Amino acid sequence: MGAFVIDMAETGSEAGRIETREIETEICALAGQIAAASAQYLILVGEFDVRRGWAGWEVRSCAHWLSWRAGVDLHTAREQVRVAKAMRELPLITSAYLSGTVSYSKVRAMTRVATAENEASLLQKALDAPAAHIERLCRGLKKAMRPTRQNGVDRDPCVGRWRWDEDDGSLVLTARFRPEDGKRIMAALTRAEYERTRTEEERGADRAAPAPIDPVPAMIAMAEMVCAALDSPVVSPAAEVLVHIGNSAEAGCDHAHFDDGPGLDDETLAQVLCCAVVRTVGHGRLGKTVRWSATAKAPSRTQLRQLIIRDRCCAVPGCGRTRFMHAHHVTYRSRGGETTLDNLVLLCGEHHRALHDGYFFIEARGDQRFSFRHPSGTEVIHAPAMSGVADEMRRRYGGIAPDAIVPNWGGEGLDLSYATDVLITNWQQAA
Repeated sequence: MGAFVIDMAETGSEAGRIETREIETEICALAGQIAAASAQYLILVGEFDVRRGWAGWEVRSCAHWLSWRAGVDLHTAREQVRVAKAMRELPLITSAYLSGTVSYSKVRAMTRVATAENEASLLQKALDAPAAHIERLCRGLKKAMRPTRQNGVDRDPCVGRWRWDEDDGSLVLTARFRPEDGKRIMAALTRAEYERTRTEEERGADRAAPAPIDPVPAMIAMAEMVCAALDSPVVSPAAEVLVHIGNSAEAGCDHAHFDDGPGLDDETLAQVLCCAVVRTVGHGRLGKTVRWSATAKAPSRTQLRQLIIRDRCCAVPGCGRTRFMHAHHVTYRSRGGETTLDNLVLLCGEHHRALHDGYFFIEARGDQRFSFRHPSGTEVIHAPAMSGVADEMRRRYGGIAPDAIVPNWGGEGLDLSYATDVLITNWQQAA
């Protein structure tokens, strides 16, 4: 049949001239075309993720980039990225998806349990059953295939070491923990990572994220929490973030460095001085201490409240983090910048470091308005416009049969226990 479009402004008169059977056929045809288009979309998402095209601007992940640039809900974006990654290892399922014979719902379910060895049998089930059955079947398979765990005992000595790297000044940590202590560490890192990456829209988000693969950002978040929440109970300089600054007029040197630690370049010093829990030590000639600041608390608590009310989260487009915020001076204090709302913007730790590393810059436009720009000068906007043409999708995927996505299902129910038992037994025999 020929494609048709119903004008929503005249739905009654338009729909009255079209047979119900024609509408049903067109719905199924469009579903197949949408499936093929979404398959191509996920293939591109998988490639984009592998190339880490989202990593610029310190965007948290490909899912966060999709939420920002493609208008996708964050939970949905995470699922899309997961499916896109799995599709790269499942050529049969991907091919069927591209042909419009299986829907995204079926592919999403299958990729939770599919492997290169069992995808053929799973795909056959997907072609013969409705999406609801495939969802139930894959949930049952995942539960039945859950591996058993064997407890082991770590007999290696549990020690740790730290040092400042002589080449770049970074802190190097090596440690080994007993199993029970290691689990406690990982639990703390997982909680810190959730708090670090939580965004304003994520209050009802999936909280089943695993422990972070890269623990360093979560460790930094844990350190920020402890330093911000607890006053130092000891007088040791090691319990505070001390920055030694030599005054050029008094000491003949403007060198800055951490206490018993590496030196700081101008950008790193500017970043450190933006933080709330820092104390500076000024030195005169021959190293004599001439200034000992109170712990830096700029801006004031009132200004911080106003910043939080105004920005709500990290102000960088596409970020949305709500924890471990830094009040950044757009014009640095060391360069005469004022501590006013016209010169302050909330940044998360990730973007604060990226800013001082030169990945982007901020322009104050007055009246508490700011623009974020790439080093090339291109402005990054908060909500990029989206556009698309339905007729173009129809042209590209018009060759898909109208009933391609309709399963070969006779209406029979799903015996979940029997189906999972048969599939697992067949897979084990094939292996």
